Amino acid sequence: MKGRSWSWLLYGLGRLLQVTGLVVTLVAATAFFGTPSTAAMLRMMLTGVLIFVPGWLLARRDPRKT
Repeated sequence: MKGRSWSWLLYGLGRLLQVTGLVVTLVAATAFFGTPSTAAMLRMMLTGVLIFVPGWLLARRDPRKT
């Protein structure tokens, strides 16, 4: 049972990181829309991607199917 709860914890953390990365990317796209700050927008979007990817890697395995 302990291993199963650990996999649920990792899965939940992965999903949280995914949602956080998506929100950061969405905020970057909307906050910098129409402004000349392209470099700042790209840095913020890169931050969102760097948050999203570890979450995606953690949440690939669904604990309900193992």
